[in-house]
Amino acid sequence: MANSMRGTSARWAKIRDAQKSRRLPCNLCGQPIDYSLKWPHPQSFSADHIRPYEHNPDLRLDPGNVQSSHLRCNQSKSDNQHYSAGMGSASQVF
Repeated sequence: MANSMRGTSARWAKIRDAQKSRRLPCNLCGQPIDYSLKWPHPQSFSADHIRPYEHNPDLRLDPGNVQSSHLRCNQSKSDNQHYSAGMGSASQVF
């Protein structure tokens, strides 16, 4: 990833850190993210490109194309534009 982001790493770090500061649940599985876990823990935070930049290079550094995810969910999604991990368990009973 370092080579593919050459020259943009500082901009990406700002986008990633801004997304992380929002402390949202995983947008892929719907479950909470333990923000105290560090990479490469599978349940740690990962900034996910909603539309993979391999297919949409113009969206690589678009903050609107980034969502919170677990590292495992993001790795499972890979560059699949049509990935769905499911909704997970409800956070409360309605």
